[in-house]
Amino acid sequence: MIKTLIKLKILKFILIGGVSAAYAFKKYCDQKNEVKSRKDKKPSLLTR
Repeated sequence: MIKTLIKLKILKFILIGGVSAAYAFKKYCDQKNEVKSRKDKKPSLLTR
């Protein structure tokens, strides 16, 4: 029973870590895409 509890706790930490890593990666990519879109928009504003 103790081994099962330990396995469940480890699995819980792996799942939480995975979700946290995915969220952080998504936030990083969104931020990177936002900076890229800002760079793309600046020249078009200057040409007007």
